[in-house]
Amino acid sequence: MKNTGITLLLLLLFIYAVPTMAQVQSNAKFYPAGDDAFQYMGRVQPTADAVKYNWPGVSIFTAFTGQKLGIQIKGGDRNYFNVWVDDRPEQVLYAVNDTLWWYPGKLSKGTHQLRIVKRTEGGMGIAEFTGIYVGAKESLLKPAPLPARKLLFIGNSITCGYGTEGKDKSERFKPATENCEKSYATIVARAFESQYHLISHSGLGMIRNYGDKEKISTKLAPMPARLEYLLDEDSTRTYPLQEYVPDAIVINLGTNDFSTQPFPDEPDFINAGKKLINKLHLEFPHAKIVCVTGPMINEPCFSYTKKMVEELRTELEALEIVFVGIPGNLLNKEEDLGSDWHPSYRGQLKSGHMLIPVLGTMLNWNYSLDEILKNLKK
Repeated sequence: MKNTGITLLLLLLFIYAVPTMAQVQSNAKFYPAGDDAFQYMGRVQPTADAVKYNWPGVSIFTAFTGQKLGIQIKGGDRNYFNVWVDDRPEQVLYAVNDTLWWYPGKLSKGTHQLRIVKRTEGGMGIAEFTGIYVGAKESLLKPAPLPARKLLFIGNSITCGYGTEGKDKSERFKPATENCEKSYATIVARAFESQYHLISHSGLGMIRNYGDKEKISTKLAPMPARLEYLLDEDSTRTYPLQEYVPDAIVINLGTNDFSTQPFPDEPDFINAGKKLINKLHLEFPHAKIVCVTGPMINEPCFSYTKKMVEELRTELEALEIVFVGIPGNLLNKEEDLGSDWHPSYRGQLKSGHMLIPVLGTMLNWNYSLDEILKNLKK
């Protein structure tokens, strides 16, 4: 009898949490993903009835009136999304199947700003955003325009925010612990109030991927090959690079090249870096470029990357490029590490703190360190 009662209670809760389509239609109004009131930041692929994407950090913006919000999205079993309404604390959305997720609690009357961020990387699967529901008598509005400033980050797991929410360095990675909004990259972007694109994938290097038995990876192309991918892990669809022209590009590659033996030879690593940067400079001649090494790797990656930057300064006189080395001893091994020895949010804040003044000087941009100073307090 006791088990029967529990089963009945769970059934009632399920019915309450997931309204039937008839209930949804009578109590709410649906706006499809293609509505003009939606604004997208990042690489997305519109389809007939949804918008598909998988790069980390892809964000959806809109505004709506009223106290009700439902999000229709399909993320698979490894994707997680951050949902922000105004200044309320983030809600984490997990949508395995085609899910209608209702914002918990009751919102205040009036207009609200909505932001939905894919916190997990491309390897966690493709997301399909269908649209949102608001109250039957409410409406969707165009959101505030995206910032004019634009940053592009090209990197690996550190840029993805791998394990930033892991409890300590000994915890193995789970998709739920990956949050790109706690990566140094998005921390930097917020400091400048800038747009950002994250072209990053865990385990990939400049010329050699993590654990490869060869000095140069050939079975799986390293990260530079994905520069023009519309969807990560899909080489059949390209993204027109001129659709997003960055003011500055931050490249953080090399950690996977030198994490395990055999290391790539110096000339090969430097030439691969030059090839990538030459392509970027040709595409975006006015963009500043910062090449970052660390904080999970040291020599010879530091020396090779610094040498590459120095040679490029001579070869491309018009290119404004600098090297920033983030030393491993910047991070406290107990407090600053998350899953699998990757930087936690606190560790990522420290890395961001090193980068922000450099970019600020190069771009002559004002910035705020409030997030960093607030969260690094003991």
